[in-house]
Amino acid sequence: MSLHHSIIKHLINTPTSLADLQLETQVSLPTLRRAVQELSDSQWIRIVGQAEANGGRPAMLFGLDDRLFVIVGLHLQLPGIRLIMSDLSGNILDEFETFNGVVPMLNEAVGAAADYIARIRSTFPGRHILGIGVAAPGFIDQNTGDIITIVRVPSWRNFPFCRRLQAAVGLPVHIANDVDCMAFAEFQHAREPFEKNLAYVGFDEGVKISLFLKGGIYKGSLGNAGLIASQLLCVGGEANQEELQSLSTIMGISRVFERRLSKLGGKAQVPYAQIAAAANPRERFHLIIRYAHSGMPLCHAIMEDMIRVLSAAIANLIYIVQPDVIVIGGLLSSMPKDLYTDLEVSIRKHLPELISNNSVIQQGKLASRNSAAIGAIHHFLQDYVSDTAVDLI
Repeated sequence: MSLHHSIIKHLINTPTSLADLQLETQVSLPTLRRAVQELSDSQWIRIVGQAEANGGRPAMLFGLDDRLFVIVGLHLQLPGIRLIMSDLSGNILDEFETFNGVVPMLNEAVGAAADYIARIRSTFPGRHILGIGVAAPGFIDQNTGDIITIVRVPSWRNFPFCRRLQAAVGLPVHIANDVDCMAFAEFQHAREPFEKNLAYVGFDEGVKISLFLKGGIYKGSLGNAGLIASQLLCVGGEANQEELQSLSTIMGISRVFERRLSKLGGKAQVPYAQIAAAANPRERFHLIIRYAHSGMPLCHAIMEDMIRVLSAAIANLIYIVQPDVIVIGGLLSSMPKDLYTDLEVSIRKHLPELISNNSVIQQGKLASRNSAAIGAIHHFLQDYVSDTAVDLI
């Protein structure tokens, strides 16, 4: 890796002094000063502050320059597409959502992204777009970036999405799994060092655990490692196997709610009318959590069953991998404190004392509809500055 690339990689996570940069890069001070000046002239980096003074003159801190370069983040929610644009410091300068409630065809998705790039170029003429980071569900070819398949959207199969988009806009495009992108966003937000072994539990259309091992994300050969197969879970309790599988997805939880509600008498159903009227599964899930928090029996029972299923799956992975930090994120980032505590306690009950005592389990701090797109931008920038074929000057 060239010195220019190495400097930027070190500055992505935190501002750094010239002395610390020299320690990290192991080059002479004149060589480092020259490279820093070249990157400053190219508007990649700039002085962003001062280190704390400890008796002498405080050192200047260098960080990424947020005035010129921008990156577009694209989240293929399916249904729906979400697009954002941010500077190198992570500040979101623009956001846009389209195809609400609709799964677009490939040409429509590429066209929507191309239209967004055209609008950004027109609206922000003083900005230079480095490229596009894509967050996508499903399985991804690690060599081509093609979407192999998305289980919940059978029509999206063998799609050369990145190649088509790159040809349409003339920009580099990098793709990653959407839960992996959410993990990127969460760990960047929490300033969690990637040198640790990290695990991120994403709960939405299913349960996927993203793993950052020895400083890098583990993707597997199909670009979607860490999936939890609900059909392989064996959890005690009254719920049958079909319900166990349902309780590991928001769509399934919605169906479980409908089935259990239908077994109640007419008057007993009335308090749950708001949840029953919610057509969007995510909205319904948040309402079920809220009603469970307030003690409504039907919702509380569903949450208890969901916690039993999730805690067994998560504890299994902790037992196998033994990561340093485990973050419970996705839709579970918005769980009320008491329900999250129940989940964490249930996870630890499955673990041997030694592993439980040494496992740091935390609730996600970043609960944003932009989290996958933000993570896609982080993923793009990491890949972009790691590519020595890219001339940064």
